[in-house]
Amino acid sequence: MATRILIVDDDASTLRLLERHLTTAGGYEVLSAQSGSEALRIMACEGPPIVIADWVMPEMDGLELCRTIRSSDNLGFVYVVILTADADKGRLVQAFEAGADDYLIKHCSREELLARIRAGERVLKLLHQQHEHAAALETAKSRAEQALRELEQAHAQLLQADKMASIGQLAAGVAHEINNPIGFISSNLNSLGHYVEDLKRLLEAYEELGQECLQNRPNIAAQSERVQAVRNEVGIDYVMSDIGDLIAESVEGTQRVRRIVADLRDFSHVDTPDVDIEDINRLLDKTVNVAWNELKYKTQVVRKYGDIPAIPCYGGKLGQVFLNLLVNAAQAIEQRGTITLRTGRDDGHIWIEVADTGCGIAPENLDRIFDPFFTTKETGKGTGMGLHLAYRIIQAHGGRIGAESTVGQGTTFRVELPVTGPPELKEKGHESVA
Repeated sequence: MATRILIVDDDASTLRLLERHLTTAGGYEVLSAQSGSEALRIMACEGPPIVIADWVMPEMDGLELCRTIRSSDNLGFVYVVILTADADKGRLVQAFEAGADDYLIKHCSREELLARIRAGERVLKLLHQQHEHAAALETAKSRAEQALRELEQAHAQLLQADKMASIGQLAAGVAHEINNPIGFISSNLNSLGHYVEDLKRLLEAYEELGQECLQNRPNIAAQSERVQAVRNEVGIDYVMSDIGDLIAESVEGTQRVRRIVADLRDFSHVDTPDVDIEDINRLLDKTVNVAWNELKYKTQVVRKYGDIPAIPCYGGKLGQVFLNLLVNAAQAIEQRGTITLRTGRDDGHIWIEVADTGCGIAPENLDRIFDPFFTTKETGKGTGMGLHLAYRIIQAHGGRIGAESTVGQGTTFRVELPVTGPPELKEKGHESVA
């Protein structure tokens, strides 16, 4: 494609001469203008890469046109040749200071004109190559930065997944180890309860025997009084009434430990890839039990569960989301506060809210809380990946997660999940049971 050249000169004969040299001998595409202002209007539409401008013109001369081109951000790089009838070195220096790239003395030969234009083309070609290289380097830099961010994010996710897997293995191991002693403690307490009932029956029989002996043999009154003194000292009546309560409370305690162990075992399966039908209200209770050590010292947990259906989901992954929200809520409360769990159902979705009465989130941070590596916690107290992973998990379910917060009053996180389950169920043709 021929290079486009714009000739700017108020002298018609000069225009015709230069145009004839460039079109017939050089094969260039030539445009013409009789003033600098007219040249700018043409350049705004055509954008020629080479301009030959006469120095002296009545309306915007060549130097003013050159300065305007150099100050413009819209014209790109233009190779400017100043056309002059005066070869004085001082005037030429003035032209270069105005931004000219080359000059031509009027009435120059056709060969000199074409040689200077070809020199300009070489400069433009080099600049174009440099621009392409710079653009390629910028693109490569942008891709490398994006790859680095993705690598950092993947690394953090792997660390989090590995940490959760380790927690799961530890929880499963602890649950197994606790179950063994709890099993025989519970069994022993049940046996002890039966033994105490038998002892109570035996003591009642001894009581009856003692009364009968005292009636038939008055001389054993002294021995009876000693027995009664021991009874009073021991407080056998209180012991017998209290021992049943102690055993009942101990049995209830072992049952609570069993429930906690069961919840811990369920929660340990955070990496299971299978979708299962899950009661979300029950899953929240399990998660509260697992996080209770973090919650019990400074929070009151209020449950306001709605009547919602069990849904297909990744239960272990959702447990991870709820655990993160509960722990964050507890950490946002400095002294004492309340965490409220609410659930309900809208058209096609169930929703879960975790609300706290903590310190709240500043408005400028609220839009960034789900970004990877963003955290407002002190260094070493947070990776900035917990809420991001929660966001990714809810996304994988085809759901939504968001937050509303008021500084000094608290924060409410809301999770919405489709009752039909994760999108992949539809892709695989599974039927919903919700």
